[in-house]
Amino acid sequence: IHSAAIGDTVLVGPGTYPETIDFLGKNIVVRSSHGAQATVLDGSGLGRYVVRFLSGEGREAVLDGLTVRGDGIGIAIFQSQPSILRNIVRDNHGTSIQTGAGIMMSGDGQPGPWVPLIQGNTVIYNESEGTSGGIGCQQKVAPEIINNYIAHNRAGFGDGAGIWIRTKFDGTVIRGNTLEDNIAGDHGGGIYLVAPPGYTPEAEISYNVLFRNVAEGRALTGNSGGGIWLERTDAWVHHNTIVENTGGGSYHADGGGIAVSNEIGSPLIEQNIIAYSPDGSGIRCDEPATPTIRNNLSWQNVGGDGKGSCKGWALTDGNIIADPLFCGRSVGDLSVAADSPALMHPAGPLGALIVAGCQGTPVRVVSWGTLKARYRTP
Repeated sequence: IHSAAIGDTVLVGPGTYPETIDFLGKNIVVRSSHGAQATVLDGSGLGRYVVRFLSGEGREAVLDGLTVRGDGIGIAIFQSQPSILRNIVRDNHGTSIQTGAGIMMSGDGQPGPWVPLIQGNTVIYNESEGTSGGIGCQQKVAPEIINNYIAHNRAGFGDGAGIWIRTKFDGTVIRGNTLEDNIAGDHGGGIYLVAPPGYTPEAEISYNVLFRNVAEGRALTGNSGGGIWLERTDAWVHHNTIVENTGGGSYHADGGGIAVSNEIGSPLIEQNIIAYSPDGSGIRCDEPATPTIRNNLSWQNVGGDGKGSCKGWALTDGNIIADPLFCGRSVGDLSVAADSPALMHPAGPLGALIVAGCQGTPVRVVSWGTLKARYRTP
């Protein structure tokens, strides 16, 4: 990296490299020759960050195809907007005074916003004692987080185990990700999106699968949000499949699927599947937030389909209560059958997986004679 000129590629052969790296403000590519499984950057015991972008690097600064692990933050991006592609970011550990463990983006200078690209990565088993286990963002940053697998991350005492975003700028995109088995000590097991007081930025959360994420609701605020937690935002939340997410806390009405907090904001929540929440209901809303909730499917959410100021959402505005007919929920397959009501809705397909994953539900033919025999009195 020290020797490279702008536009160069540093091609990294297979092996484990016990070091940390800094892109030094250079728009260069650091890429493995044999992929992330074979190429490990291990910064354990070597400092707070394993990979650093601290000097205004642009999208042409690329980290591609490495495993990044350490005992601090895996990838730190400050006032920069690099491209983080096809990496494995795992087993990083943030402390209580840090925000983030896997990938952390921040920036408080001019210009703004900074727009890093986080695409095609596997972000697993990262743990922060505070907020943001997997991917985090704060201040003057509006990232694009696309097509990543984000799983088994923890935010021990805070928010946003999978993805944690706190920004006042429009433009954040969270699309096409799979988030599963992430656990937040407080709010936002899968995704946590909030703005500073006085702002309601626009963002897009779409085509994500959120499965078995947990928000434990440590602060007992009543709106923990197992799948998604929203506050002070005009986010467009559409075409997500949100299944078996738990909104914990003493109230047991905390938004297992989605929680919209008691702050200003008018998010649009449409064309999602919200199903099988083990605790906390499907969607919880608290005034004075004014979400629009239309054309969604709800099914078997413990605690009810809605709580708070949007209690009756599932029976209005094109929303339906129906079995989505998942092809294999017990084995993590959340595609739906060809005859699923999610594919036949008048507003178009609902959920993240809009192509049928299996044949229609088989119909068992029962003859009139069989029915009479079944109900005959001895």
